[in-house]
Amino acid sequence: MRLPTKDLWERLSRTDRPLVLYGTGDGADKLISALARIGRAPDGVFASEGFVRRRTFRGMPVLSYGEALARFGEEMIVLVAFGSARPEVMERIRHMSERHTLRMPDLPLLGGPLFDRAYLEAHRQEADAARELFTEPASRTLFDEMLAYRITGEIAYLSRTAAPEEIFRAAAGSRAVRAALDGGAYYGDSARVMFAAFPALTSLIAAEPEAHSFRRLSEYAAQSGGAVRPILAALWDEDGTLPFTGDCGRSSRVLGKAQEKEVPARSVDSLLGGSPVDLIKLDVEGGEARALAGARETIARWTPALAVSLYHRTEDLFSIPLSLSAAYPGRYSYLLRRAPCYPAWDLMLCAVPNS
Repeated sequence: MRLPTKDLWERLSRTDRPLVLYGTGDGADKLISALARIGRAPDGVFASEGFVRRRTFRGMPVLSYGEALARFGEEMIVLVAFGSARPEVMERIRHMSERHTLRMPDLPLLGGPLFDRAYLEAHRQEADAARELFTEPASRTLFDEMLAYRITGEIAYLSRTAAPEEIFRAAAGSRAVRAALDGGAYYGDSARVMFAAFPALTSLIAAEPEAHSFRRLSEYAAQSGGAVRPILAALWDEDGTLPFTGDCGRSSRVLGKAQEKEVPARSVDSLLGGSPVDLIKLDVEGGEARALAGARETIARWTPALAVSLYHRTEDLFSIPLSLSAAYPGRYSYLLRRAPCYPAWDLMLCAVPNS
């Protein structure tokens, strides 16, 4: 792998150009903390039209883009502090990148080390081994682009994408999908994609731990004619309960603050009870490795197709493919696919059954 010689954080630590955040909220808080690690602080912050509202963020006035441009000039470095899959928002970011130096730093969603060059060098052996699992040229190129993006924060590396239906079909390969498990079902958005992708799908277990999302999921299930069975639970490696923090969005996750509510936890093996399954999708906000550990009997017995998120934890890009390959040698071929969005979210490992 030939990667950039300097990472984003090295460059930001040395520049004297103004660093200006685009966006506020949790993402901006994480970005400010990351900048503090290199001895820098943002010089300002702006928001999209409609989100300015004469307010401040971390002691800085929230400007409009025009106000930021007037204050800091064309030479400001724009650091995008939020994510979106909305085409009009992505187009706005691309347009801004044509005018300014724009970076969208890769920040671990659940804490942990920054994915900088030092981190990659410390995990070079795992990175090389994981890369070798992807024999398809497009998947290997995407793997390289994900590494380059994480080091540089350049959105040019985020253009290789596939439609969600195509991702599920890639994971299934030649497998006919009649029964599936959707881990991290949210409102039922991925369930809808699965039904569109697989006309033979008639049985879908949909697990979602966040109460508001589960209510929406249940409403969708009620209209499915019995095809969707909603389960209020987080998928884990054993049955029980887990501390959970949630806001109906991407930051909903298990292992939240100790004082927050607990939710039921189920293992895939317990939930399915030996029933056959053709496809398992896991987008469980950082619990993917534990959920896979709780699916050992199911995977050993049925070899279902797997579609597993690889973007919540810093190490997931290496550790999850390597652990699956070690646990089930020769059972799967591995592909990488990513749905359109900024930043490098919605990166999926497709483990395709070899038989």
